[in-house]
Amino acid sequence: MAAPIISFQGVCKAYGKQQVLQDFSLDVPEGEFLTIIGRSGCGKTTALKLVNGLLTPDRGRVLVQGEDVARADGVALRRSIGYAIQGVGLFPHMTVEKNIAYVPAISGLPGWRGEDRRRRAGELLELVGLAPDLAGRYPRELSGGQRQRVGIARALAAEPAILLMDEPFGAVDAITRGQLQDALLDICRKRSLTVLFVTHDIREALKLGSRVLVMDQGRTVQCGTPEELLTHPATPFVRQLVGQISPNPE
Repeated sequence: MAAPIISFQGVCKAYGKQQVLQDFSLDVPEGEFLTIIGRSGCGKTTALKLVNGLLTPDRGRVLVQGEDVARADGVALRRSIGYAIQGVGLFPHMTVEKNIAYVPAISGLPGWRGEDRRRRAGELLELVGLAPDLAGRYPRELSGGQRQRVGIARALAAEPAILLMDEPFGAVDAITRGQLQDALLDICRKRSLTVLFVTHDIREALKLGSRVLVMDQGRTVQCGTPEELLTHPATPFVRQLVGQISPNPE
């Protein structure tokens, strides 16, 4: 069996006296779309930040492609992993094209200058369902849904094997959210990405995830396929979560 692309091994993490992750272990195989859901403060975002080295464990290890994150070059690691968050975080003084090209440019990746940059930014815009001629606009000139799509394009620009997403669609309306979910699934299939996707929405978690990780108080409550959660919820908390799904949607 191939080694997991991401591995949490007995990870503990606290902020002061508040224990956020407690003996947390999880293997994520290459190409998996793992959605992560749980109450606020259960450790979802902390887990993501441990993967790209924004945080380090108090105990235990996090391995990415076999390397201990605590011993890795943090800057190089973060530039090699796509990261998309709610609110996008686009640079307001930069055009869409420059926002998309930012990580490849500062990383010195070839093929991101002049006409090549324009072409590649345009290709990424088309990939996320936007017209290439938006490349010259500024973030303030885009709708919320367009900004979220640009954020995904920027996260994909350096061709990462891993994409971390922290409630990236939480601030957009329901119709746009559905469109973004469909676009993301299509992109991930085309690029064989490994995705960790944090959400508060059980419908989103079940729609997107090849597996769904349910967390509570810094621990794994259940991790399984959407079908497994729906048919065999492991705890009353999981049963309550999936109970929000109508068996006969209108």
